[in-house]
Amino acid sequence: MAKYLRPCTIFLHSLFFIPLAQANQWGWVPREALSTEQQTNLNRYCQGSYINNWHATDTSDTTLVADMMKRNEKGVVHLEGNAEIQQPESTLYAQTIDGIPDQYYQAEGNVRVQNSNQLILSDSSYISSNGLQDTRFNNAQFLSYQSGIRGASQSLSRNEQGVVFIEEGFYTSCEPTQESWKLYGSAIELDPNTGFGTAKHVRIHIANIPVFYVPWLRFPIDDQRHTGFLFPSFSYSGNDGLSVSAPVYWNIAPNYDATITPNYVQNKGEGLDIELRHLGEYDETTYEQSSFYDNDEGEQTLQKFTSKLTFTENITAGVTLEDNPTDDLYPEVNTTSIGEKDDYERSAYVAYSKGNFSSKITQRRYFTPDSSNDEPFDWLPRVESSYRVAGELIDYSLAAQYTDFYDPAEDDFDGQRGVLNQDLSVDLSNAWGSFSPGVLVQYRDYNLNSYTGSDSTSSITHASGYFDSSIAFERAINVNNGIWRQTLVPRLSYLNAPYVDQDDIPDFDASEPTITYSQAFSHERFSGDDRIGDTEQMTLGVESSLYDVNNVERWTFKVGQVFYFEDRYVDIDGDTDSDTAVDSDTHSDILTSASYNGDRYSLTSNVNYDLDDGSSDLAQLVLKMQPTDDIKINLSYLYTIDNSDSDDDAKQASFSTIFPLNRNWSMFTHHTYDFFDDDTTKEVVGLGYENCCVKVSLSYQDWVDDDDESDRGIFLQFILRSLSTVGSQNTEASIADDYWNKGQVGY
Repeated sequence: MAKYLRPCTIFLHSLFFIPLAQANQWGWVPREALSTEQQTNLNRYCQGSYINNWHATDTSDTTLVADMMKRNEKGVVHLEGNAEIQQPESTLYAQTIDGIPDQYYQAEGNVRVQNSNQLILSDSSYISSNGLQDTRFNNAQFLSYQSGIRGASQSLSRNEQGVVFIEEGFYTSCEPTQESWKLYGSAIELDPNTGFGTAKHVRIHIANIPVFYVPWLRFPIDDQRHTGFLFPSFSYSGNDGLSVSAPVYWNIAPNYDATITPNYVQNKGEGLDIELRHLGEYDETTYEQSSFYDNDEGEQTLQKFTSKLTFTENITAGVTLEDNPTDDLYPEVNTTSIGEKDDYERSAYVAYSKGNFSSKITQRRYFTPDSSNDEPFDWLPRVESSYRVAGELIDYSLAAQYTDFYDPAEDDFDGQRGVLNQDLSVDLSNAWGSFSPGVLVQYRDYNLNSYTGSDSTSSITHASGYFDSSIAFERAINVNNGIWRQTLVPRLSYLNAPYVDQDDIPDFDASEPTITYSQAFSHERFSGDDRIGDTEQMTLGVESSLYDVNNVERWTFKVGQVFYFEDRYVDIDGDTDSDTAVDSDTHSDILTSASYNGDRYSLTSNVNYDLDDGSSDLAQLVLKMQPTDDIKINLSYLYTIDNSDSDDDAKQASFSTIFPLNRNWSMFTHHTYDFFDDDTTKEVVGLGYENCCVKVSLSYQDWVDDDDESDRGIFLQFILRSLSTVGSQNTEASIADDYWNKGQVGY
């Protein structure tokens, strides 16, 4: 690893060391000379700020000042020696000035034009005050105080239409003490009337090293959308070699646009990504396609069409069409939002909502490229409605649903299901506690079609009784001479869901969630609208929170346990037999949850501990620390076992950190270790640099992808502020994403 990082470190350091060069001609003030308030508003990576000391005059007249002043019979004024022309909106300084006030001025020697936002320096200039002739500056330098953009050119001119011409010039947003990047052009034209600029022989220099060239470039100079090239991204991987993507933006019409991205991978092939967008009065529509032509596998394509329609305030609709037409092959490079999936959705819906009532009709099918995977049920269609009335005392909710399920494989069963759920509770609460009894009534009706046997019908009506209660205690405590508040809330919940035979009830969408402290207080054992879990249980819990003097919750502790009074006989699928229990435990694990929200530290944890076995079935821990403004440390641990699907079992730890080497340079590293595989699944080591106008990161990354295959690569990414982003990140999430922070200042 060291053999890669050392030459790259030397290279990066050479990019950003530029000596101070006449910075004070711009009104540049170093950070240490700024006031406390000015330093507070300054980006922490900036070394100073431009201070504009120009002030508008108190009158609307033009004032002439010079060591010697004279006027001839034609009205031409000659100013010599510290010549100055003061106008309400700008001031012109020079050694000599000739001209007719309010018409034109010819200035020579140390010319300086300044206003509230702009400063122009030049050797000589011709300034048209009436707009009838072009304004021109020779050997000009310019600065915008508002944007911080600064540049220079052999010639800077503006015609009567406001078009600006720059010959042999450059511009940058960097500080005069750190000119990390510059954009050069032999001839640059900026037309505010069209919102476009054009440039010939464009070169981008980073630390005076040319890194990009294009013979002609057309680019936007305002906030409007314009057709043009976007900056390319590139990366290098040990398996793939060099990868390059070069997007082009096409502004087809005010409400249509497209992004077209050619892709090239050295050791794989080439491809093309397309994104088309339409924004109408009633719709937002997007079409995406990613195609890659692999040297070995041939064409790999994914497609996606989405449209969201809003007809009125209450009526909406939508369409989603996803497809993988290339036989379970996936593009090697994909810059669109389409991802690799087991099943691709094709759906449409219409929805209505008003107040507490909502209703929706959905038609949904799936395409499953891999024939060895189970195909999900289609909805042909699903109709659902819900309504809720919540008063001071009564809370009533109703949810109705009808679904026509279809099994695309036609190898087991499908059919129609009707669902009606009603939940009625009474809220008896006051300042010190609450008691809320309720009843949950669930109705299911099935008309089933069997592909291996006979058709059948069945229905079930089930009523569960429950109550939730809590008592709130509170006390004030003295912490560091401040009054904090601590709460203690014991909770007790009871649920009685009697056993009902469900041999004839299928499993269309039922699932059993992992039990945690929050899940322990649920009124249903299963998720979905099929199986109704039987149980008689009581959940005891205690919650405590600690609030600081500003009433910000700092600490939260929760611990609880479920006690079962009856065995459970209903499982997710299979026959239900009142003589054969599927779960006979008399109690759950000890369920704990804790969190801390501090100024420098945050902690989130969930632990399930089995008292009988003396072991944990679930342990989740996420610790984030920022001991100083510049250091970030993340620690996480995940252990989960005894899941219904063994593929969901996990035991891994992760450590990542970002720490500064000095004000501008940072190191970041990330390591994830899987204890089941006894191997490192992710390793990242990177170096980052940031100042006022550039941000760059270089990282070496080694990871295991979703197909359990190892890959590694070197990723280099730039942001040239006020210009664009160059480079690429890994699609695998890591601490490198946190450092990059979407290009924002800091991390």
